[in-house]
Amino acid sequence: MATIQSVIEDVKDSVQDSAHRLEGRAAIEASKAFVKQQKKMSVLLADQQKDLKDIRQELQKVRKQRSSGGGFPWTLVLLVGGAYALYRSNAGIRDQIDGLLGKVDPGVKGNLARAGDAVKDAASDVMDGKSPVDAAKRVGGELQRAGEKALDGVKGTAADLKQDAQAKAKDLKDDAQGANKQN
Repeated sequence: MATIQSVIEDVKDSVQDSAHRLEGRAAIEASKAFVKQQKKMSVLLADQQKDLKDIRQELQKVRKQRSSGGGFPWTLVLLVGGAYALYRSNAGIRDQIDGLLGKVDPGVKGNLARAGDAVKDAASDVMDGKSPVDAAKRVGGELQRAGEKALDGVKGTAADLKQDAQAKAKDLKDDAQGANKQN
């Protein structure tokens, strides 16, 4: 018959093993949740990249019209002005964009701030009767750089999380094998 001391040791070992397994599972679940969030951010950034590509193509069309004696790029001016007005007038959209900006790299935030300044410059150019094409080019460039930086950050974080999850899984496997050898 086992002594009370050995029973206590067995219970203690069992509790410690359970704690290690639960800790590992919690880490894996937290990693999964973070990966899901990063995946959503990646999709959002990919959509923004697509939008930037569309804007770039529109800008090229405007450039061709302009060089061939085409008219003033009113579509681009309206697009930029509408986006800026929506940001300024809709608190929900502004909060959502500011919330997303708070989560991204400060370098991205700087690019987006410079893009906002370029939008203001484009509006000033229109008001002064000048062509906003140069300012619009700066907006597109800054937005593209911001998207690229954010996408690179997301990819790096996802790779780090994958490595952490693999390490935790290996630790769990090693713990389980150690527990089986003791029994």
